[in-house]
Amino acid sequence: MKRMTLERTPSIAVIVPNRNDARYLPRCLRSVIEQEVGPEELIIVDDGSTDDSVEVIRSLIAGNARAQLIVNPVNLGTYGAMEVGLQQARSDHALFLAANDLLLPGIFARAKTCFARSPGVGVWSALAWLVDEDDRLIRLHPSAIVALNDAIFSPEDCVRLARRFGNWFTGTTLIYRLDALRAAGGFDPGYGAPADLFAALTVASLRGAAYTPEPFAAIRRHAGSFLHGALTDVAALESTLKRFAELGPKRSPKLFTGDFTERTTLRFRFAAVRASGGTLIVEIAERVPGWRRFALTMLDYLSPASLRILRVAFAFLILRPFDILPTLWYRVIGWIVVRVRLKLRGARPP
Repeated sequence: MKRMTLERTPSIAVIVPNRNDARYLPRCLRSVIEQEVGPEELIIVDDGSTDDSVEVIRSLIAGNARAQLIVNPVNLGTYGAMEVGLQQARSDHALFLAANDLLLPGIFARAKTCFARSPGVGVWSALAWLVDEDDRLIRLHPSAIVALNDAIFSPEDCVRLARRFGNWFTGTTLIYRLDALRAAGGFDPGYGAPADLFAALTVASLRGAAYTPEPFAAIRRHAGSFLHGALTDVAALESTLKRFAELGPKRSPKLFTGDFTERTTLRFRFAAVRASGGTLIVEIAERVPGWRRFALTMLDYLSPASLRILRVAFAFLILRPFDILPTLWYRVIGWIVVRVRLKLRGARPP
C-alpha cells in the first residue's frame, strides 16, 4: 500500500446511459447535480427511449452549463451509449452511472481527494447500498471490505486482491482514469453486462486503485436488470467466459493466469445459480467437470426447488470452496465492521 501524496484536484465526468428509465431519472440526475462538490461534466446519453425520458432530462438539466444531453436516434445498447458519452468527455476521469441508480453526497469530494493523492492511479471505488424499485433500503452491498480507511493499492496489490476475492469493486461507484481505461481496451461489448468489472480489474492490475470503505451510491435492484439478464442466460454467459479466457491474458498477463481464469469462471457460474434462485443448477452442472458436476447433480436431485436458500448455499460450497474463508472475513465480518461504524457516526442510508 502506498503513502498518499497530495497533487492537483482532478476533473471528473459523469456519463449516464438511459433507455426508458424516466421514472428513476429525477432522483438519479439530482444526486449528481446537487452535490456540494460536483463533477466537471454531466453527459446523459438517451439511447432511443420510447417514454418521456428526453423531456424529463431536458427539464432537469435546464440552465446547467456543465450538463449535456445526447439523443441516439437508434438504440445502441448500454455500452454503445456509454461509448458515445465517452467520446464527448474532456475530463481526466469518468463515472458511468445507470439511470436507475443514484449517488450519495460527498462522492466526488472524496474521490477527487483520493485521486489527487495518488496521481496516475487507474480507478477509485467505494461501497454502495442496495435499494428496491421504491427506494426502500435492502442492505449494504456485500462487496469485499479490503481496507478500513482510504487506501491506495499498487498494481501488484490489485493483482493479489483480485486473486483472493475475484471482483472486489462496486460497479456504481467506479471512477476510471480515462487514459488508463482506453489503454486497457475500454469496455469490450463482447463481455456483455460484466464488461465494466472486467475493465476495472484490468485497469487496476496495470495502474493500481484507490479505495474508500464507505457507501457513496445506491444500486437499485429491479426485475429485468442488465446484469441479471446476462447471468441467467447461461449460453451467453459461457460465451463471455470464453472471451474472458482468450483476451484477458493479452491485456494483463500478470492478472489473467490460468488459476485466476478458472476461479473467475467458477465465480460467475455460481453467480448464475444465485441469480436464478437455484433453478440453473443442472445447466451449470453440465458445464463443470469432475466432482463438481456430480455434486451439483446430486444437489439438484436431493433438494426441492422450494429450498432456494439452501440450494444456493450448497452450490457456493461446491463451486467456490476457495472463497469460503475470504467471504467470512472480508465480506461478512468486514460488512459488520462498516455497518457498526456507520451507525456510530449516525450516517443514514439513502
